[in-house]
Amino acid sequence: MAQCVRRLVLAAPLAAVVALLLCTSSAPVARAAGTSDFTGAQQKNTLTVLRAFARAIPELGKKWTGSDFCSWNFVTCYSSGVSVWMDKVDYTGTLPEMPSGVDYKDVMIMALNFSAMGQGLSGTLPASWSSLTSLMSLWIEKSEKVTGTLPAQWSSMTSLGNLNLRFTKVSGTLPAQWSSMKQLTLLHLEGTKVFGTLPAQWSSMTSLGNLNLRFTAVSGTLPAQWSGMTSAEALQLEYCGLSGCLPPEWSAMPRLAFLSLSGNHFSGCVPDSWRAKDRLVVTIEEWHMGEDCKLANACRPTPAPVTTTTKPPTTTTTKSPTAPTTTTTTTSKPPTAPTTTGTPAASSTPSPGSGCEVDGCEVCEGDSAARCARCREGYSLTDEKTCLAHHDGGVAAASGGAVAAAAVWAAVLLSVGLAA
Repeated sequence: MAQCVRRLVLAAPLAAVVALLLCTSSAPVARAAGTSDFTGAQQKNTLTVLRAFARAIPELGKKWTGSDFCSWNFVTCYSSGVSVWMDKVDYTGTLPEMPSGVDYKDVMIMALNFSAMGQGLSGTLPASWSSLTSLMSLWIEKSEKVTGTLPAQWSSMTSLGNLNLRFTKVSGTLPAQWSSMKQLTLLHLEGTKVFGTLPAQWSSMTSLGNLNLRFTAVSGTLPAQWSGMTSAEALQLEYCGLSGCLPPEWSAMPRLAFLSLSGNHFSGCVPDSWRAKDRLVVTIEEWHMGEDCKLANACRPTPAPVTTTTKPPTTTTTKSPTAPTTTTTTTSKPPTAPTTTGTPAASSTPSPGSGCEVDGCEVCEGDSAARCARCREGYSLTDEKTCLAHHDGGVAAASGGAVAAAAVWAAVLLSVGLAA
């Protein structure tokens, strides 16, 4: 049973992909024949924006010639729009500002994926990308030279459904203005340097299904207002700086299935309303779960800060908090299986240890010296729980997660209607 619980927790990202595939496979989308399928205005304005990327990434400038952008490498055209996926490249370049003199309602770019560029990609997140109001999916992950803050101006990207910035060096607070992004279903900021409190205003993000803030420096309390996130399925908030009581109101999220809270500074017990919620899997330290919890671990409310800054304090760092040495994975309601019964045993969780044998690993999983939970600066965590070193030419070795990443991207394209 313990293995079953562990697999459920670890399978959350895969489950999200499967859900996307199931939800979108019944809606085929016709593939466009080429650039001529778009109007003259759409061709002109889309071409102008694509050329901005070509200037910022020199190798693209060598390949993207002429005006037939549907024939270019890494560009795929559909009747509903244009997808740019930088697959298996070691190019270098920056994130460009959006050009002026463009009618952005006629820019047909709906998906951008620069994750394969890794350490070759640099720069800050341009506020001017807010003009890309048709953009539905943006992936820039494992690019440690991508820095800067999360632009509040991106709140105008009201079509954006998927935003993945995992393991970049973006920082700053979570913009309250993003509450207007009503179509956002997936937001991954794991391993970034974001900090500050969880905006109560995000309760209006009623499409958000998967939020990943693991190993960031977000702090403060869990907003009771987030109970209004009616589409939330997986909230991954492990190893942050969160504190305060666990809000019983969160049980009102009708689709919530995975809630990861280990490695924080909470007080009090898992609310009875969480325990009573069917099919909810919660990971948190064992002292929040015992029968004597209310006596030994009284809830001590922590008031949220009055204000948050937009720049990291100069006297502190945003380095991800170290994992506790004793963490237990549990469920709010012990799941049953056809042939076994009983309360599941604790599953492994990250904890620091000198016996870690994974090269480049900062924190290994508590019961395995061969599986990493968090890598050191300059390394990326793979799906196989190993660490890959970054060099000037990119990642030192190919990760087995590349195939999984391709599958996820395919699911993303399906979710935004860009694949048949």
